[in-house]
Amino acid sequence: MGSSSLLERAVRDAVIVCPLCRGILSLERVARRGGVVKRARLHCTSCNAQFRVYARVPVLLPPGQFARWTLPIVEALTGNTGISYEELLAEYGVEKVRELCFKLVRGEYRPSKLLFKEPVDKRLLAEGGRRVVRKVVEKHLKLIRAQTEGSEDFAVMIELASSIAPSKALDMCSGGGFFLARFLERYRGFDHLFSIDVDYHCAKRVEGTLRYYRLLDRALPLVANARIMPFQSSYFDLVTNNCGFSQILGYSRALHEAFRVLRPGGRMVVRDIQGITRWDSSELRSTIGFTVEELVSIHKHCDIYVDKEEFLTLARRVGFHIEGVWDFDEYFIAVLEKP
Repeated sequence: MGSSSLLERAVRDAVIVCPLCRGILSLERVARRGGVVKRARLHCTSCNAQFRVYARVPVLLPPGQFARWTLPIVEALTGNTGISYEELLAEYGVEKVRELCFKLVRGEYRPSKLLFKEPVDKRLLAEGGRRVVRKVVEKHLKLIRAQTEGSEDFAVMIELASSIAPSKALDMCSGGGFFLARFLERYRGFDHLFSIDVDYHCAKRVEGTLRYYRLLDRALPLVANARIMPFQSSYFDLVTNNCGFSQILGYSRALHEAFRVLRPGGRMVVRDIQGITRWDSSELRSTIGFTVEELVSIHKHCDIYVDKEEFLTLARRVGFHIEGVWDFDEYFIAVLEKP
């Protein structure tokens, strides 16, 4: 292995592959610092797709996706991951947003796909750099502990994931790394750990945590879409997803992808909200005037409604064996095994 970084080894061994065609990637125009790839191009040798490494973080998004998370309903209406809910309301107005939602459900409207020249711009790079500063990381970890301490369901998820003792692990939809930070306090016996999120800021948050714990030699955050993950099939012992499925437009595709990248006998540990998130239920109903029934209809149409029983039914259909389910007030936890 020599002094090659985890990214270089993962590309060489085809652990990280093209998300579009799963072809072999090659690293080009590599700039290193301290043995780590700081900047590079990732070129698919099969479909010729091009991706880039921005400030140590590989960004493997499909063309036209900006490296920023937005509400799934906003992406469904605009095809744009670079616009926030507040910006959507300011641009379209409440009545127009409401009208588009109903047209979307009736099949009378489909947003045009926007194309970005670069998924990461200078603004994202600048803010991302701040998130790996030690004092900022320590403040973030302190916030995570304060917000998760005393949460029974969160503690159960960490215990279940740690007990699997994976050598190859993937955290899907990592967000700011809330689960990952607490998981790493309990378990670090892995050979490789990867995390993915569509948001560059979130990936930099995770990078800051991994750097703080001195794990960047065997752990790597990526910016990627959970619906088309850039990993070889049947590789991971463990896949975790903490409240991520309810934040994905078309989450059933992401569940198929989780099954694909797990090795036979591997497990997925899921914690998610039961139904519609509290924010969606209160904010979308108060600002746009949706009834509960209308909101459920829209969420189901956009495949972002994570009802526990429907989720488990889908998991079985995908091929998972349901190893265990735990119910809490707002959340459920499930352990799914790939036979």
